Amino acid sequence: MTNVIDPAVSVGPVQLRVQSISRAAAYYENVLGLRMLGRSSSTAVLCVPSDGTPLVMLREVEGSITPPRTHAGLYHFALLVPDRASLGAFIRHLHSTGEQYGASDHSVSEALYLTDPDGNGIEVYRDRPRTEWNYDSNGFVHMTVDPLHEHQLLQEGKNTQWHGVPAGTVMGHVHLHVHDMNEAYRFYVEVLGFDLAADPQKFPAFFVAAGGYHHHIGLNPWAGARAPKASIRNTGLDMYTILLPSARALDPVAERLEAAGYRFHREEHALYATDPSGIVVCYTAIAPDAVLSSAQMTRLTE
Repeated sequence: MTNVIDPAVSVGPVQLRVQSISRAAAYYENVLGLRMLGRSSSTAVLCVPSDGTPLVMLREVEGSITPPRTHAGLYHFALLVPDRASLGAFIRHLHSTGEQYGASDHSVSEALYLTDPDGNGIEVYRDRPRTEWNYDSNGFVHMTVDPLHEHQLLQEGKNTQWHGVPAGTVMGHVHLHVHDMNEAYRFYVEVLGFDLAADPQKFPAFFVAAGGYHHHIGLNPWAGARAPKASIRNTGLDMYTILLPSARALDPVAERLEAAGYRFHREEHALYATDPSGIVVCYTAIAPDAVLSSAQMTRLTE
């Protein structure tokens, strides 16, 4: 059995724990530009306004607090907009709201960074064409952390009106604080079969991907060695989704996890596994559009 992830996989919706569903939903609608797809008194699903693609699912956890960034869990999730003009229009939107943000040029992409009211990190970015990416002699993609030329982006987006995240916006990647880097490497690379996309000697993190992407998942040790696993009773990342091209693609994932001794829960169209940092990963061919309950999350993380 070859441990190679299907090259057509991508990242799907994330589910976040929040203190107040009303406050969090307002942020994701008014600042990030998502549209409400469904809501209850303690949950919400938000989507791309034009096509209803679910991207962020919220679950209120009563009495929760925001843990310090010395715990394993979410560093950020990243929304990929389709073009540079859209990113420029988003910057103008942020200026109009007074929202604080960070910014970087990563050579393969241009990115903005925000934090929601519950301490969940967010990236909004656009990719440069793959023909403009550079690689070293080992085939690792070249990425940087350089200043972003915001004035160029603003010029690019001057004729683009911001009416929420545009059509074609997808979940580009997730970046995680991990409990142990060696364990994370074994789970994501040796067992699941993601490729190491960037040179780990040049970055204090692992960037892993499928299909030649610069990264679908970032894994970093910046919360500290053996960082405590995040509690599902506090704010943070409940779960993220890896989208497979077909339901049949679940079978090799299950086989590899079982052979390596990792526990998982299999349903008709989805497989749920908990990574070594205690983060639930949902593998599915059908993007979820309903929030998993507290009881379900407890069962998956036990």
